[in-house]
Amino acid sequence: MDVYKKGSKDSAVLSIPERLRKMTAHQIVLLCLLVGPALGQTDEQAKKMALAMQDSCPQNTLSSQLCKLEARVEQLERELKDFPQVAFSAALRESGSGNIGPFTIDTVLQYKKIFSNIGNCYNPSTGIFTARVKGAYYFRFSAFNNIDGTPSTNVVLMKNDMRTVSIWDKSPSDTNDSASNAVVLQLEEGDSVFVRLPANTRVFDDLGYYNSFSGFLLFPM
Repeated sequence: MDVYKKGSKDSAVLSIPERLRKMTAHQIVLLCLLVGPALGQTDEQAKKMALAMQDSCPQNTLSSQLCKLEARVEQLERELKDFPQVAFSAALRESGSGNIGPFTIDTVLQYKKIFSNIGNCYNPSTGIFTARVKGAYYFRFSAFNNIDGTPSTNVVLMKNDMRTVSIWDKSPSDTNDSASNAVVLQLEEGDSVFVRLPANTRVFDDLGYYNSFSGFLLFPM
């Protein structure tokens, strides 16, 4: 227990509540048991007063809050451990250079150069990303055109059979144009997302990896 000498600076400055806040819970209980009889209280009344003061002691409140925070941290750690990890990023070519397209029909672009594929939800053999958990996903893709005139460059991000966002370039007087686009999609388990090259359009790529397709899970739903 802290001892305050008569006339000392501490005894002059610190009030009774401030002194109590410096005391431990055990010291408060002992104090109540000692002064209770002097105040005309029975042992039982002194014990009740001690328990009441112990419950209101800021140190106990801090300990209680600390326990709650520790429990919350443990819960968040468990949730994070169970959080699905989904992320991928890929480019069109693993080697070489040249145009892809034009084709006579709409074609799914197959991004062969894998930079990352956490969760294995992207299939480089088909170019299709398949959602394995319901949630909100972020996707980004880019396209590059190194020719002027026709055919133009046009790529479309597809969700199943639905068009979402796209990139388009057709300029008769310049070359080496690059563009990108992005979108957040709400997907159900089993939904497919891919980049489509419409008929009679083309893109160019080499080991500069100008054409990329990336995505990741923001959060499950």
